[in-house]
Amino acid sequence: MITRILPPEEWSKLGETLLKDAPNLLNSESDIVLVVEKEGEIVGCTSFLPRWHMEGLWVSPNHRKMVSVGRPLLRGIYQVAEALKAKELVMMTFDPEMATLCSRLGRSWVHLDGDHYSIGL
Repeated sequence: MITRILPPEEWSKLGETLLKDAPNLLNSESDIVLVVEKEGEIVGCTSFLPRWHMEGLWVSPNHRKMVSVGRPLLRGIYQVAEALKAKELVMMTFDPEMATLCSRLGRSWVHLDGDHYSIGL
């Protein structure tokens, strides 16, 4: 078994894995794909994505759908993201109204399925 970082020019080898869309979704300048290979076949993989995780987005129920709160909050989100040089933000929400807001935040968005874990090292 060999464990190695798979260079972006080899990401097309991920075709049978959960990372099969890596060539289209991952950033070849910052993201890392780690694979385990057996006799040249990928038998395990994962990816490392440096992303800012935005958590706790909330607006008081009495002030939702009010420009006086939403607009400055969004403006602040963009200012902080720009200061961080973030190209993407990741967040999760259980509130359908906040999910709608999330879908309007950026130039594009992707709904991520599945469970989320915070793993302490």
